[in-house]
Amino acid sequence: MNDNFVLTRTVPSPTLSVTACKVLLSQVKVMADIGALAVELGVPQPLIINVALDVAAPSHDILSDTFDYSHIRDFAEELATERIVLIETFARRLGEMCLAFDVVRAAEVRIDKPRAVPGCLAGTFVRVEKR
Repeated sequence: MNDNFVLTRTVPSPTLSVTACKVLLSQVKVMADIGALAVELGVPQPLIINVALDVAAPSHDILSDTFDYSHIRDFAEELATERIVLIETFARRLGEMCLAFDVVRAAEVRIDKPRAVPGCLAGTFVRVEKR
């Protein structure tokens, strides 16, 4: 055993507080019937979704004290089964679905639509929050 190393544990100070807590899920890929152009109707297109949720910091080390990020994927897959014209609408609705949970204070949703503009990556960013 090497006596040069000492393990210490930092005890949280009562003067410290959590100022931000986010739940993140990135690179969620879905195929969606989305788009405003006639050539897009009924043609599933890939969407790449990134979500950041502002959540209340959990007070205990248990999942029920926070937001289970697997819900984000489930909500995105659910929305992808509907015909939606605008990715802005898709993003807003995804954020609103997350806001239905008490622990979620705000949702930032970025959606990229790789096939929208040839040679470019088109997308949108929406932030929705509780008042």
